[in-house]
Amino acid sequence: MAEIFTGHTLREKIKYDSNGACSVIQLRDLSFIPKISIKNAPFKISFEHGIPKNQLLQQRDILILSKGSANRALLYEGQYAPAVAVSAFTIIRLHSSYIKPEFLTWYINSTGAQEYFNIHRVGTTTLNLPKKAIDELPVPIPPLEKQEIMMKLVTQYELYTNLVTEYERNIRMLVDHTLNNQLNDQ
Repeated sequence: MAEIFTGHTLREKIKYDSNGACSVIQLRDLSFIPKISIKNAPFKISFEHGIPKNQLLQQRDILILSKGSANRALLYEGQYAPAVAVSAFTIIRLHSSYIKPEFLTWYINSTGAQEYFNIHRVGTTTLNLPKKAIDELPVPIPPLEKQEIMMKLVTQYELYTNLVTEYERNIRMLVDHTLNNQLNDQ
């Protein structure tokens, strides 16, 4: 149904190579607000770092942040290809037509899955979500038509929250501008 593997372990600090052919997705490249996404263009490295072909990301792979206390998932859309994720990620590559990657990504980010992950994290200083816990995550799989309807609702919700965030930002700027003008008119 799916292949689950850990991101690539680099043996040295990542150094940007302007001639590099492979993008390296790291935690520093992500934004978590309003939803998890790649916000920065990842560093580029050369293939001389010994990256196995099976670790190169494919469009629609799901990247799960397996280090730390927020094990959020990101659907990789193929941007920055060829690309590899670092070992702070666990990658799910679906091989089934019964579950949409968008649905599984949403489910992994849902409260139920996050509570499951809270129970299964290990470590004291640095928390780690074992690959086994991801592999054994119980996932309800509704029919494809229902998954599509659910994802349309999620998309509408995300559009709404983006509008609300933009509206709040505009109101805050208007208030700041008005108050600053009042200070200057004294």
